[in-house]
Formats: sequence, C-alpha cells, structure tokens
Amino acid sequence: MPSNDTRMSMLAAPLASALMGTVWLYRFPDKIEHEWKKLRSIYLGKTGSKANLPFAGLLTVLRASGATSATLNPTSKSKPPQFLALSKKLPAAHLRAAVALWEQALLQTPAEEISLAYSSDLADLFASVEPEHVAVWDHVRHGRRAVDADGWVWDAASSNLASLVAKTALPVDGRTIALRPDTENNVMVWDTDHLWSNNWLDARPAKDKKNDSPKSAADESQAPEEWKVRRHYAALRVEVAMKSLHSLPVPLVVMTPRVSRLSNQINGARTAWWAPRSPSRPLLCLNLGGKGKYTHLEHTSRLALDAWVRLMDEPVFPRDPKDTEFLPVSAMDLSGEPGAFRALIPFSKSFPLGKGVGLHTVAALADHLSEVTGQDLVRGRQVAKVLSVAARKTEYGRDATLLDDVDLQDIMAAAGCSRLRILALYEHQEMRTRMQRLLAYHFNRPDLASGMPDDEIVELGCHTEVLLHRAPELLSHGGHHDQRGALTDALPGLEAEGTGVLALVETEYDAKEWGRQRRAARRGEEGAVDPYTLDAKPEVSRHLARHGVLAQFLTPTTKKLRSKKKEREAESPLEALGMELAADFPGHMAIGDMLRAAGLVHPRLTRAISTGKGLKDRVAHLGLHMRAQLGEKHTHRTEEPKLMWVLTAFVPVGEHWETLAYLPADRGGSGGWFNYARAQGLSRSRPIPEGSRGDDTLPRRIDHALFELARRLECGYVLYVSGDSTRPVWPLLSNKNADLLPDDGLINGRPALPGATLAPEHRPRAVIRTTSSADPSIPVPALFHEIGEDGNENDGDKTSNALFQLDGTDTTFLMSRRPHQMDGKTPSAKSGRNQGRWACDDKEQQAETWYNLTATEIAVIQRPDGDDALPYALTTARLCNHALAWEHRTRHPLPIHAAIQMDKNHPEYRRTIDWEVDDATG
Repeated sequence: MPSNDTRMSMLAAPLASALMGTVWLYRFPDKIEHEWKKLRSIYLGKTGSKANLPFAGLLTVLRASGATSATLNPTSKSKPPQFLALSKKLPAAHLRAAVALWEQALLQTPAEEISLAYSSDLADLFASVEPEHVAVWDHVRHGRRAVDADGWVWDAASSNLASLVAKTALPVDGRTIALRPDTENNVMVWDTDHLWSNNWLDARPAKDKKNDSPKSAADESQAPEEWKVRRHYAALRVEVAMKSLHSLPVPLVVMTPRVSRLSNQINGARTAWWAPRSPSRPLLCLNLGGKGKYTHLEHTSRLALDAWVRLMDEPVFPRDPKDTEFLPVSAMDLSGEPGAFRALIPFSKSFPLGKGVGLHTVAALADHLSEVTGQDLVRGRQVAKVLSVAARKTEYGRDATLLDDVDLQDIMAAAGCSRLRILALYEHQEMRTRMQRLLAYHFNRPDLASGMPDDEIVELGCHTEVLLHRAPELLSHGGHHDQRGALTDALPGLEAEGTGVLALVETEYDAKEWGRQRRAARRGEEGAVDPYTLDAKPEVSRHLARHGVLAQFLTPTTKKLRSKKKEREAESPLEALGMELAADFPGHMAIGDMLRAAGLVHPRLTRAISTGKGLKDRVAHLGLHMRAQLGEKHTHRTEEPKLMWVLTAFVPVGEHWETLAYLPADRGGSGGWFNYARAQGLSRSRPIPEGSRGDDTLPRRIDHALFELARRLECGYVLYVSGDSTRPVWPLLSNKNADLLPDDGLINGRPALPGATLAPEHRPRAVIRTTSSADPSIPVPALFHEIGEDGNENDGDKTSNALFQLDGTDTTFLMSRRPHQMDGKTPSAKSGRNQGRWACDDKEQQAETWYNLTATEIAVIQRPDGDDALPYALTTARLCNHALAWEHRTRHPLPIHAAIQMDKNHPEYRRTIDWEVDDATG
C-alpha cells in the first residue's frame, strides 16, 4: 500500500439482510379490483375527482397507529393495489377499522355519522387476508454491478432503517439525544431540551458606538421590540433511506442531515408534524395547503388525522366548544415553546438560527450510523488531490489572464466576433457612475473611470467599446410591457458588423420586499400587487435578445461595500481603481458572467484538462442539461408541459476553444448548432419549448443534435450529462440497469444512452454522468483517514477538495467539495468544525450557516474498451473547477454548467425548478 494513502468515509453504510428487516405482505385476492374501482366510482360522484383514491392518508394512519411502515403496490390509478406491505403485523380488527374510517372520511361522511361499525366490503377484504412474513432482502434483485427492487421494497427498508437508527440515542456534544422517527422515514430531534433556540436580540446584538452624550432615562428603560426577543426554534432532522450508487452491487443506507427551522405560525406552511401521546409511535408527517390565514390541512393529511382521532381516541388539536373547523384557530398560533404540533417555516427567510449542521455533527452521525448498523461506512480512496489546475483567478475581481492576453482577439474570433460592444443601460446616476468605473477597470481604461459621455461609442481596452444610454422608461418596473418592444427597438448601438453586443442593464430588485408584496397579493390584500407581474427584467431581456443582444442585469447596492483585503500601495492607476472597487462583488460577477455569455474561453482550459492523468487526446467536451418547467404556470392544466433541454459543446480550434450550443427547432424558429452567444440570443427571444421527458421522440432528437455536430468535428467528443434530470430518459443512466447490455444501441426498444443509436463514428467516445449531493441519493463526505507506510490508520484532515474512487467499483468516483465560504476569514467560516450547535454558546454564530462538505458523484457510464476510467473522471473533476465566470468549484463540469446558466438566463425561467427544498442540508 502506498504511503499516506488517504481514505474518505461517507455518511452511508452497506446493507445486509438483517439490517433491512422483514415485512408482512398482505396479498389481496382478485376481488380487490372490483372493490377498489367501486370505491373510486363513488368517490368520483362525491368529489368530481378523476384521480386515484387518496390512499396516502390511509398509509399515514397505518404507519402512525401501528408504528409500522406501510406501502400499497402498485400505486397507479389504472391498476388497483395487489398487496399491502407492513413492517409489523396488525390485528385484523385494527386493519379493518383503519380502512373503514379512511373510507368514510374520503366519502365526506358527516362527523356524527362516522362509525367503526360502518359496513365496508373493502375494509372486510383487507382484514380477511392472512399476511406472509418475508425478508426485505429476498425481494432485492442483485446483479454483478447493480441492485434493483420494486418501489415498496425501498420504502419498507427505509422505514425499518429509520426505526433502527432511532432506537439508539445520538451521542454528540456531551449529550445523549433521543431521535424520533416520522411517517416519512426521517428521524428527528423532538425533545424540547435538545432543540436549538435563539432570538434576534442575541443573534444580532446592537454594537456599542462611541457616544459621549449621556443617555436619557427614557433610553435606559426602553424595552426592545417584541420581535427581537421572540424565541425561535430549530431541530435536527435526518432523512434515512435505502439508496444505490452506480456500479456498486450492494444497497446502501444513506443519511441526509438538515436543520429544520420551526415556524411560530401555521400561515403559509407546507410541512408539519404532530406527535402522538405515546413516544413509541412515530410522528405524523402532514402536508398543508392554502395561503396565509387560509392555510389548511391538505386532503390526504386531513383524511389521515380524521381516521386517527377515531381509531386511537386521541384528539389532535385542543379546541374550544365554539370551534367548528377541524384545524381550529387556536392551532394556527405556534409561538412559544414547541408543542405536539410543529411546522416548518413556509419559505426561506431571515431566521436567528442558521442553516447547516456543520462538520462535527456530520461526523457524529457517521459514527452513530456505523455503530447501529455494525457496518463500516462506505469508503473511497483518494486518486487525485489537486483538481484546480489553471482555474480562473482574479485580482480585485478582474480576470487579467483573459482580458490582458495577447491572443484575446483570437479568443474572440473563436467565440464568433472580432470585438465586443457593451451597451450600458441605466436609470439612475449612481448606477451610471458604478457601471462606468467597473467597465473602465475591467477593460483597462482607468483614465475613463471619472467620465464617459452618453450615447457615444467610447473605446475601451481589450478590443471592447462601450455606449452608455439612459433608458428610464424601458427599465422601470410597471405594467407597460406592451411598450417595451418599441422602446428597445429605439435604443442606439444595437448592431455592429462583426461585433458581439452585450448589455449591462440596471434593474431594481429587493428579494425580501418583493417576497412580502407577493405574499400579500396572494392573500388578496387590498391594493397589493405581485411585483413579479410588473418586473421589467424578463421583458427587457427578451426584447434585447430579438436583436441578438445578451442582457446582464445589475442591481443597486443597498449597503456600503467594504473590502476585507489589506490595503497596500497601488503600483498603477489600474490597480488603484481595482482596490477602490474590490468590494463590489456583484459588479465584478456581472462583468464575468457577461463575458461568459459572450462565449470567451481562455486557452488555459487545455492545461486544466490534460495536466497529470487527465485526458491527453484532443476531444470536444459536450454537456447536456434538462429541466421540466414547473411552478405556478404548471397548475393550469390547459397549458402544454414545457421542457428546457440544452446541449453545449467546447470544441478545440487550433490553440483556442469554440463554444457552441444547440437550439431545438420549435414554433419559434429553426434549430441547430450556433455559437454560444448567438444560441442564447435565439433562446431568450423564444418561449421555452413544449415537451416532457416522457416524449418518445426526445432521445432521437438529441441523437440528431449529436449527429449534426459529430459529422463536422475533426475529433471525437465526450458527453457529460446531469444525472439529476436525465436518468429517466435513457436506461443505462439509471443505477439499476448497470448490468444490461444494449442490442444495437437499444434496451427494451429504447436508446440505451445519448448517441447510442448513431453510427460508431458519430457516437460519444465516453458518456459521463454527474450527480450532486443536492440529490439525497448521493451521500456527503463525513470522515477522512490517513494510512501510513506501516498500515496504521490515523485521523486525517476534516475537509478535502480531492477526487476519490469508491471501493468496490472501477467506474464510480466522488469529488469532495468544500464550500468556498469555509475558506473565508470570518469567525463563522469555521463554525461547526469542532462542536455541534448544542455546545455553541455564541448566539451570533448560531445565526450563521454552518457548512459541511458536499459531493459530486462522477459515473463513467461508457468508455472505449481497454481505457481506464480514471482519466475521464479526473477530467470531469477538473472541469468542475473551471467555470468561465466563477473562481470556485461548481456542482457539474463546465459544459453542463454552461448549459445550466443558459437555461437560468432565459426570461421565462423565473425560479421554476425541478425539485423543492424545505430547508438546507448545509
């Protein structure tokens, strides 16, 4: 074994048969189909709903009342359930009562008429089945490089594992903390003695100011405002789930820790828990709907609690005799010490307890997981320590390596232009001055920082020119969207031969205030208007894109910016200007992202890819990103589903790199490969295409795009795909299919991988899937160990940015990612390294985010026979350290990141995303 071999342990452990536990399978007779469809028909008549029966409420009450997992299989409305899986055998009378009560609740039986003696053929059928006791392990399909199972197996195993984890208290910070499972396979700290708490007066105390004037008696006796001393609470919550990783032939238990910040009111909340009196029963995880004062229990949760109250004779909410609603007014107020009913804060907002649990708590959870399972944690061996090679570096925010390069004109030529023009559009004089100084600094004309004329082309350095123009009517928010097209058309300097035109645009945006106004509008408050309907930004972006101009927006600064760098004597006017602007991070990032949109790629990318054991061959690097358009618009069922998919390509051209992007053809115009800037302009000027990941034609359309590029390339190409979004489209991107072999590029009649149906000379040389630990299926790094020459193992560093190859596989790697905030010099940058939140007495630190490591899984799905997977994985990791407009590491490699940014810049993007996160994982 080599000296100083570094090993990483993940917050995950391999599973064995005993750990997965057993279940009782209630296999229903054929009569279930008739009874289920009959009940659906009655339910349709009562409610008008054509959806499947809301069986989630039945499962919730079974889980809570029986302290068991509960799963029906299958769950589609076209196929009635064939069996019920419970981890604990329930008495027939209990099962019948639960089904009967649930049936009466969903049929809207008046409360006074609901009875345990209710006649229900479906309940009788459930109760008549004699269950079969089986091991969960026996229902897992094990392959040479994959594991697979039906959905109920994953759920049953996860429930059993959550119960196992909660049986033993968590030792951390000198405490022994009890964990309580809920009905959704989480374990949670519930004991109020072990909740974290803080208030704003402690979290952000007023700083003493030098003032010699004596304070008045009124000042001395004035009490702080109520909101400052109101105590807020948060709890540790850990998701426990059975998962799989690519090419690992064993299932894993993965733990994902979160800080769950508890709300002091129910208004607007979406997730809540209720604790039964008996501590041996799991918490009921409830879903809420509605807005503001109209917040209510979601239908299935209401059904579950309705059945629970009658089955267990245990009221959920304390109520006055006057209360007529199931969720009484008294339950809406959750202020004070948390009780039996608790809700998550409804949206991300300021809170005196920060997100993230910190490294120390992750390590404690890892030790706990290993202890309760009796298994060693999932491990990986370090195969590359230094991943940041030739990455973007700036001095006072300026990318001098790119902008001062003697070959900058050739870099621009590779991007499709001979020079750049920046159209600086502003509304207020303060922003004009700020833009002027930023542009003078970045483009090496410090002499122009004090003055540039409006509406005239001004030559900057770096083959760039600028035109400043005041456009208050165009940029101001309001309902005059129908005028913005003509106002845009009248702008000067929109076109120039051989010149890439970019726009740096002022916009007003206050996330907190806009959020408050939006919530007020949703509640129907008089005079309240959703500010997003008046937002000028998407309309300005779209209309500028019609002219091929890419807009980058810049918001005014709301507080004085101060640099944390030590001051020193400037050696040039440019450096002096840079030192003055050093703290304007949003401004520098706007300039950097503008250059990224232009498609400028410095040749340092070549060095980043090929250094060390990276790929030496000259190949193009392609990225595929996919996102379903969800959000508010998706609620209108008359609207066609939308799917944004983006292919980008970084193609070597001589010593430089050409950046391309593919635009699918749609009603808005023709598609094809364009240079990156041109493709963005076309994309932003068109609506997001219609479609879904389930479209049979989607893989063929993407293969056609790959073919169009491959036939014009002089080299091969490597394709990187985002595992977060593409797994359902191609069989071999799913972990469960790793053992399948394609037949002529197909698996079960579907293209096995992107490009698999093409001729061999047009296929990708390699297909690499990357998945971020933002997806709970990817475990986070927990511990590091050093193995010396003598074979002894010692504790290693607490953090790492290295690449690790997972034990037991040749093709799966994990890149540990240390958040760049942990490298800062503020006290909070080190929070959580040596203690958990329970041991922290510093209330100001408690209000900060406590970071822990994250990870990116790199799975080399396909590569040429005989090639080692390491060069492909290492190149992928290096590309994660080479964003065009960002100095730090990204979740995905450069080609995917560039595609994601292109998607995010679309005017219709608006914060519609593929997943929902109710709190932070750190």
